[in-house]
Amino acid sequence: MVSQGVQILGALTALVGCLGVMVTCGLPMWRVTAFIGANIVTAQLVWEGIWMTCVVQSTGQMQCKIYDTVLALSSDLQAARAMIIISILFGVFGVVVSIAGGKCTNCIEDMRTKAVASIVAGVLFLISGLLCLIPVSWTAQSVISDFYNPALSDAQRRELFVMGRIAKEVSGQTLCFIGLVGLCLCCGLPMWRTTYYIGSNIVSGQIVWDGLWMNCVMQSTGQMQCKMESSIMSLMQDLQAARALTIIAIIVAAVGVLLTFVGGRCSSCLKNESSMAKMVILGGALCIVAAVICIIPVSWSAAYTISDYYNVLTPTSAKRELGGCIYIGWGTAAILIIGGVVLCSSCPPQEDAYMKGMYPYQSPMMAPGPYMPVRTYSPNVPYTGPYVPNKSYPATYVAAPRQYP
Repeated sequence: MVSQGVQILGALTALVGCLGVMVTCGLPMWRVTAFIGANIVTAQLVWEGIWMTCVVQSTGQMQCKIYDTVLALSSDLQAARAMIIISILFGVFGVVVSIAGGKCTNCIEDMRTKAVASIVAGVLFLISGLLCLIPVSWTAQSVISDFYNPALSDAQRRELFVMGRIAKEVSGQTLCFIGLVGLCLCCGLPMWRTTYYIGSNIVSGQIVWDGLWMNCVMQSTGQMQCKMESSIMSLMQDLQAARALTIIAIIVAAVGVLLTFVGGRCSSCLKNESSMAKMVILGGALCIVAAVICIIPVSWSAAYTISDYYNVLTPTSAKRELGGCIYIGWGTAAILIIGGVVLCSSCPPQEDAYMKGMYPYQSPMMAPGPYMPVRTYSPNVPYTGPYVPNKSYPATYVAAPRQYP
């Protein structure tokens, strides 16, 4: 059963990688330029991909143009287009072969042939990863060398694909969404515990699967029967807690993923940069909480199954082994933690002293000139009061001190 769990975990990891290669192929974010002219109104963001180029103005308008010919691309992006497509083909073919050679499928009957198919799928995944790594590294080296080239102007400099918050948010959102799907699989599949029971002859062999919602029995003839749990009290204590905690984890992860999409820079739900960053951080924290909630029942069920397996009082026909949901739960928790940490690293920008959206203050134009003394003006009406300049006046009244009793 351990090898079956390892196969499932490897197939899921490879599927995630294949989806990542597809996202890398489709998004026009291989290079980015942030250009600000003499006035902030002329600011624009230029994205370059292997299929199109996009320009985002400071007003929020975006225009994208698909390349007319592959010759319009630079040499590194031309090679990237071809190698990424080949990488996707190898990855998809590897996923198909891994499913066909999995122990939980009946596409191939011979166990040796299944093992060979799994090895072939692993080799295809390795080739797909190398085909993706080569163009990405080539483009990164080209961008870095051009960035430090003194012959290029500031408007012509390009930055890497990982362009701050946008790249981190997209990768974190993808990981958290995959973790949410893994939680749903972990909750729905009846593979928390499994038993391989073989009687006096192989005809009576059967496989028993225990889940949170049903039990399934597969006979050696290929027939399968499943029965829903009539009451939660019929479950073991670990599975009772697992049912509640898994549902809570799904709800928390779903809310976290929703908040990350609401506060993401790729959406227009919020306008304030600080509020967007705080919303993304909150969503990442909820994904981490969902991962912790998922680890608790999975580890508890695994510990209970292992201790019961080595218990001498448990008959051989009643001993259980770790099911595929245990490994899916551990992998899902790891993916949620990584995605949550990536999202929590999106720090909000510092608050500026001036109001955002206003033009910067410009001092008045003062030209230097010669110094001129202050000009005095004579009064128009002559003074007729009692005061006369340079005339002595009697002192004012001063009270003399007295002795008080």
